Amino acid sequence: MTRRDIMTRRDIMTRRDSRAGALTAALLALVGIFSIPSAAHAQDRTGEVRGRVVGPDGEPARHVEVRAVGTGGRVDADDTGRFVLRLPAGRHIVEAQGELQGRAVRRIELAAGETLDIELVLEPAFHVEPIIASVGPEARTRSELFQATDVLSGRELREKGRNTLGETLAEQPGVNSTFYGQGASRPVIRGLQSDRVRILTGGVSSGDVSGSGPDHAVSLEPLTAERIEVIRGPATLLYGSSAIGGVVNVIDGRIPRDLPAHPLEGSVQLQGATVSEEANGALALTGRAGPVAWQANGLLRDTDDYDIPGFAAADPDPEDPGPRGTLPNSAVETQTGSFGASWVGSAGHAGAAFSAYASEYGVPGFAEGAGAEGGAEGGAGSEDGVSLDVDQWRLDFETAWNFAGAAIRNVRLRGGYSDYRHFELEGAEVGTRFDNEELDVRLEGTHAPLFGRASGTFGAQFNDRDLAAFGEEAFLPPVESTSWALFLFEEVPVGPASLGLGARWERSEQDAATGVSRDADGLSASLGVNVPVSSGIRLSFSGARSTKLPSVDERFSFGPHAATRLVELGDPDLENEIGWSGDLSLLVTEGPVTGEASLFLSRFDDFIFLRPTGEFEDGLRVARYEQADALFTGFEASLALSVIHRPGNHLALTAFSDYVRAEETESDEPLPYIPPLRIGGGARWEYGPWRFVAEARRTTEQDRISEFETVTEGFTMLNASIGYVLISGPVSHEITLRGTNLGDEEARNHVSFLKDTVPLPGRDFRLTYRLRF
Repeated sequence: MTRRDIMTRRDIMTRRDSRAGALTAALLALVGIFSIPSAAHAQDRTGEVRGRVVGPDGEPARHVEVRAVGTGGRVDADDTGRFVLRLPAGRHIVEAQGELQGRAVRRIELAAGETLDIELVLEPAFHVEPIIASVGPEARTRSELFQATDVLSGRELREKGRNTLGETLAEQPGVNSTFYGQGASRPVIRGLQSDRVRILTGGVSSGDVSGSGPDHAVSLEPLTAERIEVIRGPATLLYGSSAIGGVVNVIDGRIPRDLPAHPLEGSVQLQGATVSEEANGALALTGRAGPVAWQANGLLRDTDDYDIPGFAAADPDPEDPGPRGTLPNSAVETQTGSFGASWVGSAGHAGAAFSAYASEYGVPGFAEGAGAEGGAEGGAGSEDGVSLDVDQWRLDFETAWNFAGAAIRNVRLRGGYSDYRHFELEGAEVGTRFDNEELDVRLEGTHAPLFGRASGTFGAQFNDRDLAAFGEEAFLPPVESTSWALFLFEEVPVGPASLGLGARWERSEQDAATGVSRDADGLSASLGVNVPVSSGIRLSFSGARSTKLPSVDERFSFGPHAATRLVELGDPDLENEIGWSGDLSLLVTEGPVTGEASLFLSRFDDFIFLRPTGEFEDGLRVARYEQADALFTGFEASLALSVIHRPGNHLALTAFSDYVRAEETESDEPLPYIPPLRIGGGARWEYGPWRFVAEARRTTEQDRISEFETVTEGFTMLNASIGYVLISGPVSHEITLRGTNLGDEEARNHVSFLKDTVPLPGRDFRLTYRLRF
């Protein structure tokens, strides 16, 4: 079958381009509607923040940028550390950040006409609370939240950044990766994956089909991101039934939210890696022209097949052991870019962005005709294996406004329209084509305190999606799906503590080309308590009753799926999955020991999962989506002990651990693809412009397995990095050398379907140069 044959079959599906286009036009018109009254309303309701930024030694800090997060205010401090910001009245988070001296974060309350004087003291970034933007229209610090969170940004993101989102986050507490080679890898949060982890870009859907198969790439580029936020625990209130496991929000600044400090700013990043002879380069530019801010970025990547420590097969056949030293069919080529612009005023912004993504990558570890026991004809990773050719373009739009002193404090409207397709190639032949056309829109706002106490976030969400698969191995029929949701989250101060109460109602409609239609709706609710134990120590608890509506894959799958080596059979009559979740977290932000530790428990009624039936069809194991009660328990923790804390010299010892246990409650049988216990520790030293990091991470053996899994041996990863920053006037140069798997140890990821034929990469040295101007 050729690409032309498959493209002519696209007419099988009734596309709704006109309706999606009309909705997009209407929402873009709303941008203008919001802009006019809010800009006028804010004319006389602003105040001024004057301040000084100093280093830990009390001396004025240089080369520091100061911004009010999400409100359009961004300036450079002068040589004496002084700055002035004009902001709308209300609550704000002011952040100062320098290339060498670290960060400072301050929560302020500004009245109309007020002049507020503040001082910001810079600390090393790992000593300062991260700011979370994925919790509504207002940014929060981590200690203000009711659930466990994590942020990867700045130098740490550049050190850990990889080709895929899953591998970039795989070292974060509570997060693992599906790992399907260098081209496709999705995050797994607390043992939950696929449809239960919501992948977002700037708060709206990524618009790809990564949740429909582990071989499908997430169409977001980690190396062009400004920050990646991970919200663990019951996040269903804001992001829906696909967020029971958690939320990963990639923020890349494609729509500018504030004016740059200079008419033109930018960065160039070049990177090379030894394990796959990788070369990639990225360019990012931002600028301003009056009240208009714009940005443009792009990335090119090219890799060869990656090196492995031994044989590709976990248990190689002595007569035909298969590939060794290098994993065939694991190369990647990626190109991505975006351009966006916004009108930015003192009370908010309105803007849009266009972006495109293209990637070609191999899915190593099996070829056409892979057998039922996980082997492959021609040996693991045969040259005739499966590869994917992915293309996506998307249009994003956003408007956000601060209504100072009004009953509604602020409002943000964000939407994304994407057109995605990929071809699954078996050698030179096209086996399957996936098309996904999606519109995702969110409206969020916060209101002033009610009855003098309760303040909160309200909102609505709309998603319209056409998903189709064509070809000999298309395991899904064309499906049109639409969903609506309303949500509300209220915070009430109770003495020094705060109480959070929320609810979300969601409805979905799914129409398959087979003539089967299903509607479902559900209500979720949550309760959270955040208690200050002492200065810099907070204890939080969150509990939720969440409703997951069955996904398209779970209801309508009907055929062979090469990536999972299964014949997947859905069930149109699946019931809603009900989850009862509880999280207990301790957060320490001050003192010699800082960090976060969380315990969690999630009990599911009618948990939906893919269960092998024991039957085979054309050499593939048959599996059916079924429901059973299930229990997930576990913990995650990360700690840092400050050994040296002096101006220009900071040394901290670090430790982390995470664990998940998941089982069917009636039979006590383990659920499949659950990550094992991990534990690790290391040191982080920042000495002037130098930065040194060293760590050892142990992943233990996973022998608590389901019926059709195999035991995965444990392994230890040794990683280290060294970085240097040189500042010359307005230009900074950053060089980082990072080594991973320095012991060249054979390692296999138990969560991956391909773990018995696809080991993790061997020893790698990655050199990164970044020029910022």
